[in-house]
Amino acid sequence: MTNIIDTVQIQEIDDALIELFDITLPDGTTVVRFMNGLDEGIENVYFPQKTIDGSSYPLHEYVAIPIQIEGLSSSSSGTLARPTLTTVNFPSLARSHTNNSDGNSDEAVLLDVLDENGIVSNRDLLNSVVVYRRTLYKYTYKVGDSNPTTAPVEFPSAKFIFDRVASEDNILVAFELANPMDIEGVELPNRVVIGKYCPWKYQGHPLDKDGGCTWPLNSNGRFYDKNDNLITSSISSIDTYNASTTYNLNTNDNPPVRVKTTSNGHTQIWRLRRNAPAGKSPPNNSYYWYREDLCGKLITSCKIRFQEDNSREYILPFGGFPGSKTFK
Repeated sequence: MTNIIDTVQIQEIDDALIELFDITLPDGTTVVRFMNGLDEGIENVYFPQKTIDGSSYPLHEYVAIPIQIEGLSSSSSGTLARPTLTTVNFPSLARSHTNNSDGNSDEAVLLDVLDENGIVSNRDLLNSVVVYRRTLYKYTYKVGDSNPTTAPVEFPSAKFIFDRVASEDNILVAFELANPMDIEGVELPNRVVIGKYCPWKYQGHPLDKDGGCTWPLNSNGRFYDKNDNLITSSISSIDTYNASTTYNLNTNDNPPVRVKTTSNGHTQIWRLRRNAPAGKSPPNNSYYWYREDLCGKLITSCKIRFQEDNSREYILPFGGFPGSKTFK
């Protein structure tokens, strides 16, 4: 960070300030990334983000769209700032946005991302988390650049939550943001009481100690989809993804085309969404693939995984509160 501060302290800065927005959707796992592409001809940029274990700095693609944040002023007393994030109307943009076909992360059509998360209006985006990042254009990367081995050069970041829709029309939407420590009626530490669904991050505990889901990264050899249907109990029956192979859908997707990937003991099953040229690998190309072994978030989802054989050996790590539901 010292390098970038030294740069902006000189009298003339022959470079552009780039604003980056990492938006984690309400599901807690899907991240979309945008940059303030306000000028015609601005192209997507790539910028690194430190992994959880701090061992690498993979590049992520930021899609250029009109987006800006205002009201970031802060003081040592009084209420915390509630800035406004103004951008294009996401549901409207999703139907017209096209990727640049460079084979990188924005190959996922925005409409598919929103549909998969059940987002049909801007209010469905509330409770999303946005990390606001800034750097200079010379510190960004382009298509084909290798992942850096050092930390990104950027200003200190800020994190906010989409708290309410301040205004919207067919073109623009403005979200009022809240500081994570300034959500009305929230006391820390806290748990959100949800009756039907489990809020834990799927496999979060063995992945990065995030949440209470302890389902192992190898799924104990039994892999289920989000509807709790068994995909396979023999992972050897599913081929490992091969970057040199072109994958094509079968007629009517029957049988479905599946591949597996394994990294650090974490095995995942991917299902082909549409014909995928060689090199379009999951999970980087969700335009072609989607992850099939997910959790249905219901208590029955937990039971079928941990007690599928009617064994009581495992206590269900269900994170919801079934007793809070209304029964008639």
